[in-house]
Amino acid sequence: MPAKDATVERPRSRRPGAKYRRADAELVRRLARRVVRAGKASYVSQASFRSALLAQIRREEPLAVLSGARLRRLLIDVPGVRIGVRYTERHGGPLPTACPVCASTLRPIHNRTLTGESVVLGQRCTRCAYWTHEERRVPVRYTFSKAGIDGHPIT
Repeated sequence: MPAKDATVERPRSRRPGAKYRRADAELVRRLARRVVRAGKASYVSQASFRSALLAQIRREEPLAVLSGARLRRLLIDVPGVRIGVRYTERHGGPLPTACPVCASTLRPIHNRTLTGESVVLGQRCTRCAYWTHEERRVPVRYTFSKAGIDGHPIT
């Protein structure tokens, strides 16, 4: 086997540059407040709000991406932005292990019977207002609107 020549260079692998980049959390929160204050009074779907927000984010970070689930997780407790959720009830099936709105943990909702026993009626999210019972409540529509400091809509 012939010896390798020290002067021969190995071909360099061409790694393509980054095609996308996760948007910074603080940038998303700041621009979401700006998008809700300016422009439309409210957005009737998560997709319409996400596209309006991504247009603003990409002015500062052209390769930025943002999923709907991450958008909800970041904005669930941001003052000035209110997330409204419309649900449907589904019969049967397993109860969720994490909140479908914000991915936080769910705690059982207990009630005491007349005999003094404790029964579990459903589950409640520890971070947002989501709750469910025997008939699963499934989020079907998210709305985004301007809110005051306390989280209630401005009228």
